[in-house]
Amino acid sequence: MKTCIIIGLLLITLFFLFRRVLAGGEKIIEERNQNTKCLTLENYLLIRESPYADELSEYTIYREEHEIKFRGEASFFTLTRFPPETTTVKLRDLSTHGLRKREFLIYVCNLVDKIKKQNRKTMLL
Repeated sequence: MKTCIIIGLLLITLFFLFRRVLAGGEKIIEERNQNTKCLTLENYLLIRESPYADELSEYTIYREEHEIKFRGEASFFTLTRFPPETTTVKLRDLSTHGLRKREFLIYVCNLVDKIKKQNRKTMLL
């Protein structure tokens, strides 16, 4: 009888632990999907054409024909739109094999927000 109670309590505990882990995983997936929504053609062009992007960016920005390259101390990312007729923008992490890609997506979203705020400030002046 004691064994059944112990096994039951153990199963209940494991159920709640796994439920919490699965909920955390769903939150991460939802956050990643939200951040990938920042990789739009509109935001790509905003970063590319904005005169404020360089001063607001923590990275050095290099603009090429179909790419925007971001270079930091130990990281190197590109936002690419190739072939140029496409409306999709892809992010490539060229330095850390994807280890910081999620962090950089958040950075891109924040950079786009900063540029939009700066544009609004200058329009009000």
